[in-house]
Amino acid sequence: MKIKLKWKKTKLGFYFLFIYFIGVSLAVNSMILDKYAWTNRLVIVVTKKNENTLERDVRQFFEHNRCDIDDRNLKLLSFFSDDPSVLQLPSSVHFQTGIWLIGYDGNIKAYSEDGQLLTKLFEIIDKMPMRKGEMKSGGSDCIE
Repeated sequence: MKIKLKWKKTKLGFYFLFIYFIGVSLAVNSMILDKYAWTNRLVIVVTKKNENTLERDVRQFFEHNRCDIDDRNLKLLSFFSDDPSVLQLPSSVHFQTGIWLIGYDGNIKAYSEDGQLLTKLFEIIDKMPMRKGEMKSGGSDCIE
């Protein structure tokens, strides 16, 4: 009887640990995005340390399009692929390099391995339902 009881306690302990680690993992994976949820759209750039041309191009894009970036509530988050904080991003980002567009809801809206996403970034965002509402309620102050 003691053996069966001990086995049940051990089995219960494993289940508890399993559920605990899954819960912690989900919480950690969303920590970075939670800070921006429902207030900002994100452009996440992940590059290798020795290949950061993409990151430089994205930063230049943000500098040259500051008004449009601000108008669409975009924030830039940049990471190196070997940075442990990458593991706090959605799991589909963990082992890839590239550019991701993350919506207000924290979901990935677009991805490209190179700078192609930048050429259609504003077009993608402007088709989003929440963005359409933003455009109706307050026009852009950006001069074209």
